[in-house]
Amino acid sequence: MFSRRWIINYVLIVLIVILTYVGNRFDVTTGYKPEQRISTLRPADIQTIGIQTADASLGLRRDAQGWLIETPIRWPANSINIERLLSIVNSETDSRLPADEINLAKLGLQFPEAVLTLNDTQLLFGATNNIGERRYLMTGSTVFLLPDIHLLLFSQGLAGIVDRRLLPPRYRLNKLKLAEFDISRNADDSWQVIGEEGFESDQIISLLNNWQQLDASKIKPFDTGEMPRQKLVASLADGSSYEFFVMSIDPGIVIANPQTGLQYHFPASLYYQLISLRRNETPG
Repeated sequence: MFSRRWIINYVLIVLIVILTYVGNRFDVTTGYKPEQRISTLRPADIQTIGIQTADASLGLRRDAQGWLIETPIRWPANSINIERLLSIVNSETDSRLPADEINLAKLGLQFPEAVLTLNDTQLLFGATNNIGERRYLMTGSTVFLLPDIHLLLFSQGLAGIVDRRLLPPRYRLNKLKLAEFDISRNADDSWQVIGEEGFESDQIISLLNNWQQLDASKIKPFDTGEMPRQKLVASLADGSSYEFFVMSIDPGIVIANPQTGLQYHFPASLYYQLISLRRNETPG
């Protein structure tokens, strides 16, 4: 005779077979509803971005070298922040309602805090929900409730999305005029301090790399009420040039770019890595 354990196992196998057959035969689905994306857009397909807030109106366009701010200035954007911003189209949520079934004013969507336009798709940012720090967002005729992480990326306006480097690499630097020295590119792409000696080439290259690769610790609007301490000039391979003003050295280095209307903040310890060179010490 079969043991009780064998009988139980046999019954379980029969039940599994029956349930599998029924599920396949009648297309039975569970009550679980998977989360769905808020948009059919893909980040790689987005070519233009528009940002409208109470304080700023910005326009960006993707080109072969990345994202470029076109209005209100023409300057490279912070590619990391832009990619984080574009990830919003991949957001998934099961919290959604038709817009015509709710009071948009109560959700802050009648007069939204910001409007983000990706290609031709508009996303309206409303108020935050008191539970879970989520924000109401409307696109098309649907309202979603998403984690409140995307508005912060551009709520500072231009300072939040601009490239954080003094002179982004898309600009080929040919000459940098400091307060005391001029550094110039040679025909073989090496660098020299014009009319001066006593500087190590590694130090020169490090300073130039910092201008094109080092991120500012923070960026603020240019305080035009302050008097500049020095003027620096970056000349490019295409014949154009940009002026920069050294606004402060201590307690931190502040370099303003009048073209962007922004000032870039760096630690004071970078004095000899950004705005001057240290001569080699020769034994006496």
